[in-house]
Amino acid sequence: MKHFYKLLLIIAVLSPLFSLAQGYYKPGFVINLKGDTLKGYIDLKEWGNNPQDVNFKTSLDKSAPQDFTVNDIGYFEVPGAVAYKTFTTSISLDETNIQKLGHERDTSTRTATVFLKAEQQGKNASLYSYSDGLKDRFYIYDSQTKKVAELIYRVYFVPSDKNNVTVSYQNAYKQQLLLIAQKFNTFSSNLQALIEDAEYQRTYLVSICSKINNFKQVRNTAKKNYIRFFAGVGLNYSTVNLDGNFPLYNLSTRSHSSFSPKVSVGFNFFPVPDVGKSVLKLEVAYSSAEFETVGEPYFMENQIKSTYSFQQHTFSLIPQFQYNVYNTDSFKIYADAGLSVNLSTYSGDSYVNPVTNETESNFGLSKRWFSVPLKAGIILKKNFDLSLTYIFKESISSDVAGAHQDYNYTFNITTVQFGLSYIF
Repeated sequence: MKHFYKLLLIIAVLSPLFSLAQGYYKPGFVINLKGDTLKGYIDLKEWGNNPQDVNFKTSLDKSAPQDFTVNDIGYFEVPGAVAYKTFTTSISLDETNIQKLGHERDTSTRTATVFLKAEQQGKNASLYSYSDGLKDRFYIYDSQTKKVAELIYRVYFVPSDKNNVTVSYQNAYKQQLLLIAQKFNTFSSNLQALIEDAEYQRTYLVSICSKINNFKQVRNTAKKNYIRFFAGVGLNYSTVNLDGNFPLYNLSTRSHSSFSPKVSVGFNFFPVPDVGKSVLKLEVAYSSAEFETVGEPYFMENQIKSTYSFQQHTFSLIPQFQYNVYNTDSFKIYADAGLSVNLSTYSGDSYVNPVTNETESNFGLSKRWFSVPLKAGIILKKNFDLSLTYIFKESISSDVAGAHQDYNYTFNITTVQFGLSYIF
């Protein structure tokens, strides 16, 4: 739970930075309701849902952008990235999540003027999509009638034997697509089989639309999500602190700092690669730390000394979320936070009693522990990632102090890391 609170604190600290992030303007154009084309730059955002407006500039200066809505423009596009067209259409309001289904079939709709995202545009038919907080919907545009219609897909409960209910699916979109294919004389047994097996998902529907338009290859308006791998090296500066009553008296130090190398590999996943502001990262890393102190095994026997030390070797699995506060193709500034799952081994973890010549060991060091890293960095020329990471103070000893349960102590570690990674 304490790690959750740390993540909440990080989010609270970083939120103002997100609001200050600059726009990501890319060459594009808009077409107003009169049919005039305006060329310039569009603020390309990571729209999870279909946008309600778009920021547009005629030049990349510091002037305020124009804000266009469906009441101002009929189309906008960033070539090679995204395109949206304005339609007044019916939008279904029923749930398709089985966990949220009601007890009755829901056929409710609303009519609204919205930006539909172009998934594929062709001479016969075009595929569009609309997403909001409820669900994803797909639309087919008929180039002859100049009309757009939602591809219908519903999920609902129906009564069954013994007062039970079963889940039923209305796959009307398959019949809609078959009729469109027949209308444009592109119907075939292969296409029929493709439609009958199609799920209500973008990949399936884009492939079908390609067949209806007689494309030799599938044409996508939006690029697919992609992954970029990375490998890195760095310098690890760790400080281990010992708190509480330890089985040695009059310790020479309770804090020990050490430098060590860090190596890591992993991948970046871009939910919206054409924008690239948000990045989901998974990293596997190796680092190490040391602790050493001198104390007295006997109370008031300060002439008898023993040295206690250990070396920690840690492999970490670190899922993270990165946000590029400043984001251009050649230079990025980012903030990053995550949760590190750490698996450690230890060497040492003992001291020798010089009187009895016996070795005292097993001081309760944790082999599995968690930590919360907070990172900031820059990315140069798309490939070189320079970062500074702060890992919050975390306990690396268990509540039960190994074989020394008569004592109450805790080892804590705090780490700063300097890193250089290459993104492939």
